Amino acid sequence: MNAIDLFAGCGGLSKGFMDAGFQILLGVDNDQAALNTFERNHNGAIGLNADLSKQSTFNEIKHIVAERDIDVIVAGPLCQGFSLTGPRNFDDPRNKLYLAVIEMVRQFQPKGFIIENVPGMARMYKGEVMRSRLWRTAIT
Repeated sequence: MNAIDLFAGCGGLSKGFMDAGFQILLGVDNDQAALNTFERNHNGAIGLNADLSKQSTFNEIKHIVAERDIDVIVAGPLCQGFSLTGPRNFDDPRNKLYLAVIEMVRQFQPKGFIIENVPGMARMYKGEVMRSRLWRTAIT
């Protein structure tokens, strides 16, 4: 089974999937040092240094993955905008990065996905994120 890791960092989340027998095809992050570690620890997976808020990144992911099925998408988008220890600014651009995960789920239609974040993501703004139309579309 194939998986991709969005906001991969050094790949801690997808490493568990790899250890469970998944083929990790790709990890995407914007920190090259973390991606270097990701590639060393993920048996031939590609580390893509890219911005997941841009459509061109989605196109590049599709090109790299080619015709292979994606069974699982794992993602750990930035949490600072949702964290209880931060300023919890509604307009923090990092708050919208989870939309990249939803877009990838929409495009690849995996059998499942995991999005890891802080509890504030579900509760912030009276649950607005979790009730959004985009979120409901991704999980149905």
